[in-house]
Amino acid sequence: MPGIIDGRSWLEERKLFLEGELTKDPAPAPEQRHAIEAELAKVTGELAAKRRHWWRFLLWGGRPPQ
Repeated sequence: MPGIIDGRSWLEERKLFLEGELTKDPAPAPEQRHAIEAELAKVTGELAAKRRHWWRFLLWGGRPPQ
């Protein structure tokens, strides 16, 4: 459906964009660099959490463990 956002693919695209911003020439200002690195860490953490959820779905059929 055209109106539905796939969270994982959006996070992956955002991560690639942020990594590209860090390697740009000229380099971003130090305060902007810190903001980009902070957001990159947050996006990376969210991607890791989504991967962990997938394995839980396979192991317990989508239900939280008892």
